Amino acid sequence: MPTNAQQTDRSVAETEQLILQYRHLLENIEQGFCLIEMTYDEAGTANNYRFLEANQAFERHTGIRNAVGKTALEAVPDLEAHWIETYARVARTGASLAFEQGSFAMNRLFKIDAVSIGGAGSNRVALIFSDVTERRRTEQSLIKGEERLRLALEAGRMAVWDWSFESGENIWNDAMYRMLGLQPDTAQASFASWMSRVHPADLPGVESLFSDSLKPGGEFHMEYRVLGQRDEIRWVSARGRTNSDAVGKVTRSYGVVTDVTERNLIDKDLRLSEKRYRRLFECAHDGVVILDAGTRKIIDTNPFMTKLLGYKHAELVGKELYEIGLLKDEVESKAMIRELNNRNQIRYEDLPLESRTGLHKEVEVIANLYNEGDRLVIQCNIRDITERKIAEEHVSMLMAEINHRAKNLLAVVQAIANQTAKEGSPATFSARLSDRIVALAAGQDLLVRNQWHGVELSDLIAAQLDHFRDWIGTRVMLDGPVAELTPDAAQGIGMALHELGTNAAKYGALSNETGAVLISWKVTKGANPKFSITWLERGGAESSAAYPVRLRPNPDWAHGPGGRSGHS
Repeated sequence: MPTNAQQTDRSVAETEQLILQYRHLLENIEQGFCLIEMTYDEAGTANNYRFLEANQAFERHTGIRNAVGKTALEAVPDLEAHWIETYARVARTGASLAFEQGSFAMNRLFKIDAVSIGGAGSNRVALIFSDVTERRRTEQSLIKGEERLRLALEAGRMAVWDWSFESGENIWNDAMYRMLGLQPDTAQASFASWMSRVHPADLPGVESLFSDSLKPGGEFHMEYRVLGQRDEIRWVSARGRTNSDAVGKVTRSYGVVTDVTERNLIDKDLRLSEKRYRRLFECAHDGVVILDAGTRKIIDTNPFMTKLLGYKHAELVGKELYEIGLLKDEVESKAMIRELNNRNQIRYEDLPLESRTGLHKEVEVIANLYNEGDRLVIQCNIRDITERKIAEEHVSMLMAEINHRAKNLLAVVQAIANQTAKEGSPATFSARLSDRIVALAAGQDLLVRNQWHGVELSDLIAAQLDHFRDWIGTRVMLDGPVAELTPDAAQGIGMALHELGTNAAKYGALSNETGAVLISWKVTKGANPKFSITWLERGGAESSAAYPVRLRPNPDWAHGPGGRSGHS
């Protein structure tokens, strides 16, 4: 049997072995370890603690070097009082304590297990702890990131799905339920629920494309229609991805779905607007030229412009306005840009333009400066006003002609009034003047109907002898070729016919029941045709003229079939 001494030696040896194992364990664990001893003031209140032991990891977790033998306040002068209070409570009660606590003085967050050594009332406490500052920061960053992601998804009205093939769990956010017109408390998040809300016309394509994406590295991207709230048809855009494990087995499908109904409507309106603009652009009967405001070079023209200038579209693109004849030179082109920058619009009332074939045109140009996407452009609307200018000149000429003829007419009226004033009483003057003005007006009516180009003689005779229209062809005979009188001739001869008709009715061949009048005229042929007209009465009163009356007007007053001379 072993002696007492031998037993004692063996116990010491075992104890030393345990101590070595204990120290080896403490030195090689990842956590920090220290043994502390509380200190108290005269009143018995804990006021500090001293480090009795510390492992190698202690410094790494606390940042305190050579702690053994130092008090806590020597190692960290600004150490918070709650550390001393907490460890004193463990020492006093003997109850172990596990907690997380941060230290502003040490700028660290610790996860700590505190154990009383010796039980209640002991002054010693063992601490096993870890610096979890970075872990907490990472967790907080993840929380903040998740919150930002959630806010971003909500702001973008994005629906999210996450389908685990290992667990079979399918997770949707609230937006996914809303997008599919489902309620989270009554509908199950599943592939079947999703497909049940896809528009029937799009369902085969969605199912096929999604099935194709369920492979390692597979992706799903498609726009399709779903039945939303109250079965309203909505357009959505879904984009997803598939994960797989190391052996290529698909483990997860996840992605987002965005409602693109409004975007599609806007895109549709933009396409319609662009189509409408392009149709107007191509069918406009004005030339349209688009220039880059920076380079002043043409970037587009419409078909009317190419037709107006005689150039092909490709020949116009890249040129400046002065190079196609719209402006004088480069200096004037730059001046236009400067003015546009100040006013945004310039109007050129009348610019000369020469086509490629040398045809001269008069054009009106309106230039506008505006933003088109990320650049400034100039739109020039170019209107061909050649015909309008010709019409304006014609109107100006007509106004001058009307003014001239009005003055002539007033002169004739004045002459008629002066001549009539010599005849008889005021009553006779009034009646004769009225008749003569009516006759003058009848000739004017014919001229207006013929746009003052002239009057055919037979029409003039019919107008001036309107009172005898029933006798024309019986007692009033006409004989002569087609003869067109110039305006001045029509006026003079018309008044003469009126006077002869009036005299014949009062004193001559038309004052009885048997007389007759023959009106005949001739127009000679040749380079210088001559016109003559004769008024012949037969069977009138004895006091009437026994011989024919022959008018010999200006030879250029009338023109037969040979044509008009152009004189008036």
